Amino acid sequence: MKFPAFVNDLSIPPQQYHHQLRNWTSEMRANDPVVYNEENNTWVVFHYDDVVRVQSDFATFSSEHTVKDNQGVSSENGSIIEMDPPRHRAMRSLITQAFSARTINDMAPRIQSIVDELFQKVVAHGQMDWMTELANPLPVIVIAEMLGLPRDKWPEFKQWTDAIINKTSEAGYAQEQFANYFSQAIEEHHKHPGTDVLSRLIAAEVDGKHLDHEGLVNFCFTLLIAGNITTTNVLGNMILCFDEHPDQLARLSEQPELASTAVEEILRYIPPFRSGPNDLLVGRIATTDVMIGEKQIHKGESIEVSRISANFDEQQFTDAQQFDIARTPNRHQSFGHGIHFCVGAPLARLEIKTTLETLPRYFREIQLNHDQPLKQVESRLIFGPRNLPLSFQAR
Repeated sequence: MKFPAFVNDLSIPPQQYHHQLRNWTSEMRANDPVVYNEENNTWVVFHYDDVVRVQSDFATFSSEHTVKDNQGVSSENGSIIEMDPPRHRAMRSLITQAFSARTINDMAPRIQSIVDELFQKVVAHGQMDWMTELANPLPVIVIAEMLGLPRDKWPEFKQWTDAIINKTSEAGYAQEQFANYFSQAIEEHHKHPGTDVLSRLIAAEVDGKHLDHEGLVNFCFTLLIAGNITTTNVLGNMILCFDEHPDQLARLSEQPELASTAVEEILRYIPPFRSGPNDLLVGRIATTDVMIGEKQIHKGESIEVSRISANFDEQQFTDAQQFDIARTPNRHQSFGHGIHFCVGAPLARLEIKTTLETLPRYFREIQLNHDQPLKQVESRLIFGPRNLPLSFQAR
C-alpha cells in the first residue's frame, strides 16, 4: 500500500485536507485497518484499539531508536520520546515534576494575563491574524517564563523550535543557538537559583544524581518544544473547527461551562499532528513476532499509529463525524497514550481553555476571512494552519 498523494500535499487548504483525511482513514478502518506502507517500510494501524495497544505495550512495541535525522539515521543518545523503561521512567519523573499539577495551577493567573494582553493589542483593530498575533506567541511566552527565560526572546525560540521539529535546513543552526543559549541560562541559574522550572531541574536528582550539563540542555529542548508546538497548532485548529461549525461556537457562548469538553473535542476533531508516511519518525519497533488484527508483524519491523483514524473510530465514538463540544466521554488519542502520553497536555489544555473562555469577552461576530487562501503549516510532523485572518467586532 502507498499513501494517497494528497497526504503529502501541503498546498491543499487545511480544512479541505482534513476532510479528505477523515474520509480516507474511514475507508482504511473499514477495508484495511492494518496495512504495510511500502513508502517507508512501516506497518500502519487505523483501529482505535490497535492504536492504544501499540502505544501501551512498550515491551512488545519499543520506542528505542525511533527518531531519525535528515539522513534517516537514528540518533545515538536518544531523547525521552525514544526511551523504554526503566530509563524512560527515571527521566519522565523529572519532566512530571516540571509540569506538576501545582506548577500548572500556579501558572493560571499568568496565562490569563498573557491572553488578555495579546487580545488587548488587537481588539481595537477589528481584525487580526490569529496565528501571528495569538497562537504563535502565547505558548512560547508561557513556557519561556516557566523556564525562567526572558519572554522577549519568544520570536527566536519559536523560530528555532520550528526549525528543529520540522527538520529544516536551519535545524543544525537552531540546535547550536539553543545549546549556546541554554548553556548560558544554566550557568546563570546555577549562580542565582529561583523558583522557576529550570532551577528545579538543576536541583533535581535522578537515581541519586543531578543531571549533568548535557542532560539539562536536552531537558530544556524537550520542555520548550513540548510546551509550545501542540498548543500553537490546536489554537489554530480551534478556529478551523468553529469556522466549520459556527453553531457550536454559538452554543459555547450560551453554555460557557462547556469550555473543558470543547477543548477535548477540538483536540479529537483536528489533531495537531500529521498523519502520513514519515521517514524521520517511527512510532514503535516490534521486539518480537506479533499479530495485530489479522496481520503478522515480524520482530524488528516498524509500526506507526494513525491517531486521527482512532479519533474517528465509530466503534469508540458515537456520531464520530460530528463536532460536538459537549461530547463525553472523549478518550481521543491526540496526546498519545501510555508512557509517552504528551507531558505538556495539562499546560496545553489550560492555555486553550483560557483562550476559549476569554475570546467572547473581547470579540463578537468573529469571522474567518476566506478571501485570503488558508495554508497548512509547512511541516512533515505537525498539522495546522499557517495563517488565519479574522475579522470581528469588539465588545
